Amino acid sequence: MVDLKDAVTNAVAFARSVLEQDRVKDLLVEEVERSTKAGRDIWLITLSLPKTGNELRTLFSPLNNRQTDREYKTFAVDAETGEVLSMKIRDLSVVR
Repeated sequence: MVDLKDAVTNAVAFARSVLEQDRVKDLLVEEVERSTKAGRDIWLITLSLPKTGNELRTLFSPLNNRQTDREYKTFAVDAETGEVLSMKIRDLSVVR
């Protein structure tokens, strides 16, 4: 059984292996949830990373809404093996 800390570590390692290196320097853990998918126990780990092209806007506008300056991705991690099963875009515009 993979505990939460190991699931987060695996999600972060996966993100760093498949996304552009300059985007994953500032990864943040935003949400964690235990769930099931296709009969498997999984961890859902949501990470945020800077949106591309926001470097100057972030630098010159300290009052920017953090939510609009970051992109969110949810990783499904198998709770038994630690394997990352999927990476999906987490759209916060539908969350109220």
